[in-house]
Amino acid sequence: MADKHLWLIRHAKASAHGRPDHARELAYRGYRQCVEMGQFLSTVAEPPTVFLTSDARRTYTTAHVLNAFVGEEVVPVGDMYTYDVDVLASSVATIIEKLDLDAVNNLAVVGHNSAISDLIAALTLDSSTPSLPTLGMAELVFRGSWHDVWDSSPISLHRIETPKAKTK
Repeated sequence: MADKHLWLIRHAKASAHGRPDHARELAYRGYRQCVEMGQFLSTVAEPPTVFLTSDARRTYTTAHVLNAFVGEEVVPVGDMYTYDVDVLASSVATIIEKLDLDAVNNLAVVGHNSAISDLIAALTLDSSTPSLPTLGMAELVFRGSWHDVWDSSPISLHRIETPKAKTK
């Protein structure tokens, strides 16, 4: 059985508040972050091919731009619009089951903090894992099926990547 690569990604920098939270768009800096990190993903051995994303505008846009560099599919999931790690984990588990993603080895989850950073800590059993900045991403690796991801803890944290200073 091949290794599974789970990419947990915080959305790119969003515009200042002024719209309802769900409708906030990416800021110009957020688009620059997406291009930089999309280029990075295109250089890694196991980039995500399917992006599960919150349906909030900023996460959905982040997923689509990253997907343009490496992916095959973006799946918006309304229940992933959450800041709660338990709700996020349950939502991801449900969509994995519904879509039967076992043939996919490289999966990304694009969401909101603190849920994304808390999920990294929960899956790796490492509470010292730093909180991700905007468009920070963590690559976790485990052996098994996606249905086992919640029972395979601790999962190995392969890397954390963040945008370079010029796009911050």
